[in-house]
Amino acid sequence: MKLINIAALVVLAASPAFAQEAGGVDARGYVSGFGGAAWGGGNTTGSVLFEGGARVAKNLMIFTSIGRFADLNGYLQPTLDATTAALNNQGVDVTATGSLPAWYGIGGLRAEIGATKHAMPYVLGGIGAARLAPTADLSFAGGTMPDGTTPDVGTDVTNQLTTAGSFTLPQASTEFMTMLGAGVQVPFTQHWAGDVGYRYSHINADPSLSAGALHTNVMTFGVGYRF
Repeated sequence: MKLINIAALVVLAASPAFAQEAGGVDARGYVSGFGGAAWGGGNTTGSVLFEGGARVAKNLMIFTSIGRFADLNGYLQPTLDATTAALNNQGVDVTATGSLPAWYGIGGLRAEIGATKHAMPYVLGGIGAARLAPTADLSFAGGTMPDGTTPDVGTDVTNQLTTAGSFTLPQASTEFMTMLGAGVQVPFTQHWAGDVGYRYSHINADPSLSAGALHTNVMTFGVGYRF
């Protein structure tokens, strides 16, 4: 009986050590989910991000992220404005609106610097690709269409103008992307931690979509599980 009690005490004493190794500062890896606001092209939009990482050295992890920018239409609108001006010169007045959602995947390295049991600051950098999927809606506002018709004001004439060759919607494309970021995880249990950070992204773009690359600045707020 004494041996059983001694064995039980040894297991209980060892449990905190095993728990510490399984999470916290010395975690083997993590998974996190984020929401936040993204700024790009003069507009603000929503951002979601899911990320996971695995330790490869004392203060270094490899990570992969999958995320989405809800609508980077600030980069699409100049192209739509140019279309509106060109159609106006042809005697067609339209109101042009559109959206530019972007899904992306990133992989890279994340370094934890000066981590303690109370805070785990980190910096990261990665490369990947973004899927840009622009949409556009052209509503008739006045004048005469290329086929000689005069639709009611507010009618969607996107397909008619595309068929007539007066408008070409930029095609969806997959573009090279880089990301840099920094943040801090603040543990509130052995395994769970709040996460606040900042991320900057550079996304290449086809000239038919944007005159230059797309840049985003994102504030992220999330929760992570370390294991």
